Amino acid sequence: MTVRLYPFQLVEPETLAAALDAVAGRDGDARLVAGGTALVPMIRLGLVKPDRLISLHRLPELAAIRRDGGILELGAMARLADIHTAPLVREGWPLLAEAARRVATPAIRVSGTIGGNLCYAEAASDPGPALLCLEAEVRIARSVGGRTVPATDFFRGFYETALQPGEIVTAIRVPATPGGARSGYVKFTSRSAEDRPLVGVAALVVPDSSGRWLDARIGLGGVAPTPIRARRAEATLRGESPTDAALRATAEAAAREAEPLSDLMGSADYRREMIRVWVRRLLTMLRDGTRSS
Repeated sequence: MTVRLYPFQLVEPETLAAALDAVAGRDGDARLVAGGTALVPMIRLGLVKPDRLISLHRLPELAAIRRDGGILELGAMARLADIHTAPLVREGWPLLAEAARRVATPAIRVSGTIGGNLCYAEAASDPGPALLCLEAEVRIARSVGGRTVPATDFFRGFYETALQPGEIVTAIRVPATPGGARSGYVKFTSRSAEDRPLVGVAALVVPDSSGRWLDARIGLGGVAPTPIRARRAEATLRGESPTDAALRATAEAAAREAEPLSDLMGSADYRREMIRVWVRRLLTMLRDGTRSS
């Protein structure tokens, strides 16, 4: 079967200023394209019909993966495969490296970018929960100045972000993880391991010398209109010993905190049960020092 694309103009700016000019103040529907792994299928299906596509491929500065002091800075065009394999990320931010590794297929990860992943605002994102746990910030450029938005405020609703017309995400900044932190990401899919998660769970904990957890962070994907931090569940663990009973209580709190939807992949009640199972399983792995993947 031949798939016909609606006609559109392709714009390939060579500077960020030119890209901002291309997205600002014109009639019609202009869309930014990075890896194209989400946008191109939507165009093929006729779900969106942009008259202009603005490619960011000629802006190599947006693809950098670097350390800025103690902060990891990922250019918005950094590819998920590169984030997973970069020694800098694997050594200092292993939670993010693991979440990037779990996105879809190798072919998708080679094309897909971290900025595109965030701007698509898929509720069942793999990187989203990890970035929430890591307390990342999103850098946004606009024609006059720019702004920085915490990842917790960037996701606004179902496929909706804080990005305003005429703005471009340029980078994601991730603070250094606390000393001695343990972290991991797990996902449960109802079909194949490469599918988007029915439930995705990221967690980061900081044990002290007595075994109590000084800090506990839990990010969830696929259980609400956006990726979320399970803050009430986290609060049940801070300063506590991670006993089996405590971890069960935290998993139950996370299930109550979620707002899952029912769809073809599973009902809301089933998702809540999977939250209980996978939050407890991941936290037990972190407590016992076993692998989360």
